[in-house]
Amino acid sequence: MNSSGDTRSPATKEMEWLCGAKLHFWEPNQTFHADLPDLSECFQLSVLAWLPCVFLWVASPAYIYYLKKSSRGYIMMSLLNRFKTAFGLLLWIVCWADLFYTFYELQEGQSPPPIYFITPLVLGITMLLATFLIQYERLHGVQSSGVLFIFWFLSVLCAIVPFRSKILKASSQAGVSDKLRFTSFYFYFGLILLELILCCLNEKPPLFSNVVTDPNPCPETTAGFLSTVTFWWFTSLAIKGYKMPLEAKDLWSLNQRDSSKTMVPKLLKEWEKEQTKVKSSEQNLTTKATYAKQQPSATNHVSGGAAGGKTSPEEVEVLLSNQEAAPHHLAVCTSTIKTMPFCHPQVEQMQHKDARIKLMNEILNGIKVLKLYAWENSFKEKVLAIRQKELIVLRKTAYLGALSTMAWTSAPFLVALTTFAVFVTVDEKNVLDAEKAFVSLSLFNILRFPLNMLPQVISSLVQASVSLKRIQNFLSHDELDPDSVDRKTSSELAVSVVNGKFTWAKEDEPVLDNINVMVPQGSLVAVVGHVGCGKSSLISALLGDMEKVEGEVSVRGSVAYVPQQAWIQNATLRDNILFGKSFNESKYRRVLDACALTPDLEVLPGGDMTEIGEKGINLSGGQRQRVSLARALYSDAEVYLLDDPLSAVDAHVSKHIFDNLIGPEGVLKGKTRVLVTHGISYLPQVDNIVVMVEGRVSEMGSYQELLKQNGAFAEFLRNYALEDIVEEDEATEELIDDELFPDDVLSNHHTDMVDNEPTVNEAKKSFMRQISILSGDSENFRCRSVRRQSQKKHQEAQEKKKPQEVQKLIQAETTETGRVKTKVFLEYAKAVGLVLSVIICLLYGCQSAAAIGANIWLSQWTSDSLTNQTKENVNMRVGVYAALGITQGILVMISSFTLAMGNIGAAKKLHANLLDNKLHTPQSFFDTTPIGRIINRFSKDIYVIDEALPSTVLMFLGTFFVSLSTMIVIISSTPIFAVVIAPLAFIYVFVQRFYVATSRQLKRLESVSRSPIYSHFSETVTGSSVIRAYGRHTAFVLMSDMKVDENQKSYYPGIVSNRWLGVRIEFIGNCIVLFAALFAVLGKATLSPGLVGLSVSYALQVTMSLNWMVRMTSDLENNIVAVERVKEYSETKTEAPWEVEEKKPPAEWPTQGNVEFNEYSVRYREGLDLVLRNITLSVKGGEKLASEGVLVVSKVLIEQPQTVSNFCSLSRCRVLVLDKGQIAEFDTPTNLISKRGIFYGMAKDAGLAQ
Repeated sequence: MNSSGDTRSPATKEMEWLCGAKLHFWEPNQTFHADLPDLSECFQLSVLAWLPCVFLWVASPAYIYYLKKSSRGYIMMSLLNRFKTAFGLLLWIVCWADLFYTFYELQEGQSPPPIYFITPLVLGITMLLATFLIQYERLHGVQSSGVLFIFWFLSVLCAIVPFRSKILKASSQAGVSDKLRFTSFYFYFGLILLELILCCLNEKPPLFSNVVTDPNPCPETTAGFLSTVTFWWFTSLAIKGYKMPLEAKDLWSLNQRDSSKTMVPKLLKEWEKEQTKVKSSEQNLTTKATYAKQQPSATNHVSGGAAGGKTSPEEVEVLLSNQEAAPHHLAVCTSTIKTMPFCHPQVEQMQHKDARIKLMNEILNGIKVLKLYAWENSFKEKVLAIRQKELIVLRKTAYLGALSTMAWTSAPFLVALTTFAVFVTVDEKNVLDAEKAFVSLSLFNILRFPLNMLPQVISSLVQASVSLKRIQNFLSHDELDPDSVDRKTSSELAVSVVNGKFTWAKEDEPVLDNINVMVPQGSLVAVVGHVGCGKSSLISALLGDMEKVEGEVSVRGSVAYVPQQAWIQNATLRDNILFGKSFNESKYRRVLDACALTPDLEVLPGGDMTEIGEKGINLSGGQRQRVSLARALYSDAEVYLLDDPLSAVDAHVSKHIFDNLIGPEGVLKGKTRVLVTHGISYLPQVDNIVVMVEGRVSEMGSYQELLKQNGAFAEFLRNYALEDIVEEDEATEELIDDELFPDDVLSNHHTDMVDNEPTVNEAKKSFMRQISILSGDSENFRCRSVRRQSQKKHQEAQEKKKPQEVQKLIQAETTETGRVKTKVFLEYAKAVGLVLSVIICLLYGCQSAAAIGANIWLSQWTSDSLTNQTKENVNMRVGVYAALGITQGILVMISSFTLAMGNIGAAKKLHANLLDNKLHTPQSFFDTTPIGRIINRFSKDIYVIDEALPSTVLMFLGTFFVSLSTMIVIISSTPIFAVVIAPLAFIYVFVQRFYVATSRQLKRLESVSRSPIYSHFSETVTGSSVIRAYGRHTAFVLMSDMKVDENQKSYYPGIVSNRWLGVRIEFIGNCIVLFAALFAVLGKATLSPGLVGLSVSYALQVTMSLNWMVRMTSDLENNIVAVERVKEYSETKTEAPWEVEEKKPPAEWPTQGNVEFNEYSVRYREGLDLVLRNITLSVKGGEKLASEGVLVVSKVLIEQPQTVSNFCSLSRCRVLVLDKGQIAEFDTPTNLISKRGIFYGMAKDAGLAQ
């Protein structure tokens, strides 16, 4: 107030020219100190009227520019658009009617203030702008306008105040003084309200827009602005999920902007920018990241698998470990406050997790070997040792978390205690009343939530930082140079290497040096040499899979590659052969015949449509290799790189494949073939031979030329066949006996451990076959004739078989539906400990009681001011308040410690049960279950149990008891609130059940759709060399993107459901605050100020606590799904115990090496036919037994430590011939040949008998 007595504010004086003398811009008494508070008329006519206009004029230029740049076509003038335009023009007329009326008043001699000229003018022009935007949006295909919605909403909001004011003024003055402006305003209000309502409706789609062919499009793309802001478009899925459990078919398609097709190029572009920055700052850095390929479509999923020594498990681990902590997974992690000094435990824990999952990956990939060698216990101990280190780190972080939880819980209280104590002790005149105490307490409580979330945010940021660095390191690894092999050469040579020097990694020593190889077009070149001399490395160099240090490499035309270890996809046999090519029946049949696969189709339950398991688990080693050969042949490439493809097949099958496929008279004659082989018998038929010695080309020439040189090639032949040459004159029949033990038969059972290992004996036997029986035309004819007869017999047998339904080998992963069973919660409670669980709940109840007690004590303290007892009780009041607050802090710490111990104990038990069960699970489970599903349990689900679930339980218990205590305090303070709590609780529970039912099932679907990503990624990395060789990298990237998009179809709605809930819970929470304050004001005559302050301060917390309680309830159900999934795989059917005490043999067993079978029958798994039927057999110690069979056979090799082929003789060796799982013949090789039975037919088919 100034000295002149003028009570007007400075703002009023400055605005006097605008409002005139009669109207004041700002009147504090009218606004804050009146029974019916109101704003001044000038303020309403200026600020409230201009605010929406300012927004529209500021936003319009940018909005018009945006519409011009992103036109979606135009929309035909609809009835809705006509009404919007008409109302806009009417608003302009109404506004300018006020303007013209003001001019009329001026002519009548009145002097209206300038505000009556300016405001109608501004409003009228703004309404014309709004009408223009309505039409401009229509012409540019906008179906719902956010800018105009905000404008109309602000207009209505600002008009509500004058709407009330005019009614109050008219009622107080018993009439309306300015009837025209009064009437025009209510016309104006009605029109802007109608515009707001119409703006909530959507226009029709633009003309010539893309036709939506998606059967289940996401409604977000067509949702209006209001629906988008409130997530109302999600409600239909929430209702569906509430009525019945959601399935994958119920999910909406992914929005185009969120698909991999749109997002991956953006990521590539940004990654390339970062790479450019790094290269410009560090000129010496020459690495290129996996994503930065020259072809943008070939992203990280394929490239670099063989380079740098990175193995598939390591690459899969990068994907598994870091997807969980990627930026879009910055949800609840741990409750530990992690500033930078505490980053080490996070990094250490991730390293232990990496090591554990890598070891589990290796165990699952080699589970058959582990079971055959009974190594389960030793590997279990290794995993548990790593797990123990991981748990130690988790325990350390959990204890740090308990301390930090106590800190952020006690911080607001300590601030309040210090403030109140200092306030009342500094000056005796300071009185702590309800106004000061509870306003301050409310402000202090505002700190509670940020302090609560700070540990989560810091922990998440640390984890995200560590994960991003790991991903960055992975992406920054050296990449293969796509230009290392010249594929556009115009040379007449099909393959040429000039002065080549190659290494597997730039920092390693060269593996191949001074390589000079020339392969003419259409020739057959064999690459031979001792084990480890660089034969396979030479093939890799031709494929571009090695780092080229020096020299030039050129390959003319397309390439087909057959690796030494066949790579088979988890797909049908036909898909494995076609490998993306179109199906041609006649060509396909020729390929099957050439690769000796036709008889196998008769054996396989579904023929060529039989599903092949991961890594070809249900094919033998020979079958896998022949499928790999068939893939190469069907590709119809110009250059064939064959890395020892005959090592895993029988001798007679090997001869058939060479004669009919690879050899000079085979299907591939005229094609360029580079064959790595140990089959010496085939060398006379090749055009040229390349001899490798210690990573160099020692010799190159024809067979006869190299023999004459008597160099490395002659030495190679002598080393491989010296023993057989010595024995040739002693016993030719023994030589034949040695031939009669092939290591593979056309069978449909699991491969032996040594299926893929080439044997030295095969090379020796092949060389002796070259010496004894030359491969002539008559033999080829005879071999083919025998095979045709065999095929004919089996075709006839197949015709007699009844067609049977093909069973799918890899079944789709099942998901639970509906609410998570109470049994799952009980299982987790048991894992924590039932007694410990009860103690934890009691501790949380006690800490809430202490908090309530402290606030009630504060309420009593503030009431002392009414009875003038503030001075006498200061010390007691401060002391008790401090004691209650410190007790709460101590209880928080104890409960957090106890909860941490229980959660870590539960994580330890659940992981141990899962590991124990999986190591006891039969082999058939691993044959029919992709490794990705099992790894998913050991990685993502165990991660949730380790880190996400404890945090969720902590937050759930905290928010539950806070919400409960809030309700208790408000109802006890204002009992009438109980009337409102019933409908609000009903709405709350209703919304919560909607959300939880949908969110829970979305979480399940997301977990199931994640496993195929891991499986496909692992499979792709394993076969990356084959994929690159055939030029299929783009297809595999697209396939991976499709699987990621499929996963995002359930992940994205899960995120949206969270926000959908947030909007609705915020509304309910604000209603609680409103009614608590309303009832407190209504009952002010009977309530003490302390109780009112207590009630309202608790009500202000309820929005946040309710919101988080619902969210934590849902997160608890979502995360407990991990326990459900781990429990599912912890209760699968197991094998017999590793040790059965009542059947345990004595310590001195075995005394003799006898083997006996008595009426023995066996099948691979339930539901399959017997593969061995009623086998009765006795083998005495010291005897050698070889197993043979034809076509449909089960083959077992029982032998002494020395190999049969080296030491088997007529007197010490017997041959067991199995046909269709039963013993057909059993005798010495000589007697079996003389009987001219099945064994004789096989020997004759292989060219070993006349």
